[in-house]
Amino acid sequence: MKNTYIKKSILAILLTSLLAGCASTGGTPGSPHPAPGPDGLLALTAAYPEPTAPDMTAQQFIESDDYGEWRSASLEKLRAAEKVSGRLDGYYAAIMAELLPSENKNTVCSPLNMFIAFAMLAEVTDGNSRQQILDALGISDIDELRSTVTSLWESNYADTPVVKSLLANSFWLRNSVTFNEDTLARLASDYYASSFSGEPGSAAMDEALRKWTDDNTGGLLTDYTKDMHLDAATVLALVSTLYYKAEWVDHFNQNATAPETFHGADGDTIVDMMHMTDITGVFSTDTFTSVGLSLMDSGTMYFFLPNENTPVSALASDPDLLAATRRSEDPRWRYPMVNLSVPKFSVSAKTDLLETIADLGITDVLDPGISDFTPLTEDVDSLFLSQAEHAALVEVDEDGVTGAAYTLFALAEGAAEPPAEQVDFVLDRPFLFLVTSRDGSVLFSGVVNNI
Repeated sequence: MKNTYIKKSILAILLTSLLAGCASTGGTPGSPHPAPGPDGLLALTAAYPEPTAPDMTAQQFIESDDYGEWRSASLEKLRAAEKVSGRLDGYYAAIMAELLPSENKNTVCSPLNMFIAFAMLAEVTDGNSRQQILDALGISDIDELRSTVTSLWESNYADTPVVKSLLANSFWLRNSVTFNEDTLARLASDYYASSFSGEPGSAAMDEALRKWTDDNTGGLLTDYTKDMHLDAATVLALVSTLYYKAEWVDHFNQNATAPETFHGADGDTIVDMMHMTDITGVFSTDTFTSVGLSLMDSGTMYFFLPNENTPVSALASDPDLLAATRRSEDPRWRYPMVNLSVPKFSVSAKTDLLETIADLGITDVLDPGISDFTPLTEDVDSLFLSQAEHAALVEVDEDGVTGAAYTLFALAEGAAEPPAEQVDFVLDRPFLFLVTSRDGSVLFSGVVNNI
């Protein structure tokens, strides 16, 4: 998108969504209750579910009555969420097709993380700006969006000795600005958002923001958060977090892990290859073969191996990709004995989302002349989405999977392009010309004195 003429940057709203950390009372997993920052910045604490059996080990929990009660309650929430999860397949497919393809570099993203970020963006927009977001998410109206977010929250939230899937949110507010209280109250109740109030750009608020973010991402995203700060012009920052850590149902035997060759796009490397032999589901098509490994009290991690002559980049938009994650009577499923070899890896990536957002049809929020952010504030006109980025990390080892990601949206005040000055340009006297190539090299230059 072309750079928009900025009248003055008196407002920058940082709307950030992070997938990764245990919510903070000192950064300990399983305690998702943000603690006050320096100088008592905490203004409001959202009420989070209490941890289940926090004093038990994983084995003690599995052998206790608490485990059966928790399983029963979580399965009930899961059944409710299954009614809405299928409606998101179109959105998931679109996001993966946008962000995953690459010829020779690692890519990773969190579609769920971005869904929650987009949902929050919808909450602070209205009119066609909101409708474009809803359309991109495959949601009919704001009420359906809110019920969907509630279902996703309840089905994905888990805080037990066996599995951690912790969601939390926070606001970082300029103490001299008044916001729409109804919007903030709804985000606090529906998104569990605690509020912090202070002076953006101050050392105290920047330190509190970084610490809260690092605590809530388990220290996994410090490469991205170390430079995180609020400009003095910032009016509001919103951070949403999810920390995920789950163990395999069947662990890889560490004694079976051995150095082996991985044939990468940039050449061969030696990696630690994990091994397992088991009867498991295999899904095969003309373009790929997929195997899924179950995670304890959680979901499944699917691995997709492209068939010969199929580039891995093509799989991101393969129509059968999501079908491989939906256990069904599809005849392409079979259950052989599988000798599985999986490399231990940690992969991370960061992506600018502005082009992706436009590709998804969300364009009004990019234009200050037509965007509608009135649910957030009516004090400032001409807000537009000036920055959007997404970063994610996934680590896999013999024990299980850990994930982290964040989505950052920045809103600034701007104005539409001013009318262009009118100039007459008539080549009726001698003139000079240049011809340049795509890299800026001057291919030809000349002066025309006579024709």
